Amino acid sequence: MARKQMVLSNKEELKSDLELAKYFKAFELSTEFRRIKFSDKSLFHHLPRLIKAGIEYQFLSYYFGSVPKWRVLARKLLSAKRIAPDYVMTGPSKSGSSDLVSHLLLHPNILHPLAKELRLYANKDWRLYYPTVKEKKNLERNIVGPARCGYLEPTLSNLKVLERLHDVNPDCKVIITLRDPVARAYSYWKWEIFVGGSRLKQNKKMAYFQDYSKYIERALDLFPSIKMETVCGPQVLESGIYYKAVEQWINRFGRKNVLVLDVAEYFQDRQPVLEKIQKFLGIPVISIPEYGKKTNENPIKLPPPDPKTKSKLAKFYQPYNKKLFKLIGFEFDW
Repeated sequence: MARKQMVLSNKEELKSDLELAKYFKAFELSTEFRRIKFSDKSLFHHLPRLIKAGIEYQFLSYYFGSVPKWRVLARKLLSAKRIAPDYVMTGPSKSGSSDLVSHLLLHPNILHPLAKELRLYANKDWRLYYPTVKEKKNLERNIVGPARCGYLEPTLSNLKVLERLHDVNPDCKVIITLRDPVARAYSYWKWEIFVGGSRLKQNKKMAYFQDYSKYIERALDLFPSIKMETVCGPQVLESGIYYKAVEQWINRFGRKNVLVLDVAEYFQDRQPVLEKIQKFLGIPVISIPEYGKKTNENPIKLPPPDPKTKSKLAKFYQPYNKKLFKLIGFEFDW
């Protein structure tokens, strides 16, 4: 895709398609790897595709999380001075941020890190994942407005990340994408099942994972005294309590530097939300092409949540949502 003009002709539409694909390919390959892991068939059955996908994965320009070690080492050997993020896009896990983050990368003023989720809080070499100072200067010679590059990981409640980012750049713009916590809990359960794969299926002590209502019933029973068992890491209920984490970001970076969004509005109509973000980041407002498929969407199909469980969760989250809405000064349709 032409960095300045987006789509102007059939030839440039082809470029746009290729540009779109490169920002979404890592998610598709990661999902495919997990799908194979989730499959009941042997790895030998999937071997041809694994080899092909594995080779393709080595040479991507943008990764979901895990980056081939040789790519990071190559950057380290270059010893070039690298930039730090000047904006943050974060939220809870399974809030739909992957799609929003990846579409914003299509903007000509946006530079992308090597990976969306680079574990800044645990990665001493995190700056290697960012573009060089020279790359940023070269881009700014050919665009109108500033060049931006973001920290894109869903670590809303991780105070180590918050403080590290503030130390690096106290003037960071912070975009927080939230999702109705009732819908997010169901999506998170599905992700637990998908990531856990056969290992979770075979664990009789965690049989309640196979039934969403039992899973939520156990989480509600244990809250807040005991942590719920998890495959993915975050706690299913606590991850949907947003107000205190949002408050920390506002207190640290200033209210004018924090934009809070409901991801449901984005999936209903991407462009108005993308335009709001562009204005917030101080970059030219353009129409960003849409990839079509939802990024990082769970491919497995499971029974929908029953009304009783949804009602229980809605009642559980109501007081916390009220605190959030009071903090940000407006309400979402949750």
